[in-house]
Amino acid sequence: MIGKSSWFSPRKYGGWGLTPNCWQGWLYVVIAVLPFVLIKNTPVHYFWLIVVSLDFVDIMLHLKKDERETLHEALAERNALWVMILILVAGSFIQKEVNPIVVFALIGSTIAKALTHFHLRDK
Repeated sequence: MIGKSSWFSPRKYGGWGLTPNCWQGWLYVVIAVLPFVLIKNTPVHYFWLIVVSLDFVDIMLHLKKDERETLHEALAERNALWVMILILVAGSFIQKEVNPIVVFALIGSTIAKALTHFHLRDK
């Protein structure tokens, strides 16, 4: 779309997202953020949000990763998921009441994991 994946690298230590690795990437970020600062709560604002979000996803999908980077990302995502699950379960016990959204999140993640294993079993 607008940005190029060669302008960015995956963020490794600060969460999810992209990090600009050249001046074109930094210029892209400034141009993408500037309308949010200047124009608020108008149709143009929301249209620009959709355009930038779609372009951001497109850039992330086209980033080139080798097998080692893919494995490291998968391990980091798995570890982050386990921490989130432990915090949700601990929070439910601390509150001494069951939040249905937390229960649905835990059941949904269990179903997603089971379906993923089922899908990847024969591959």
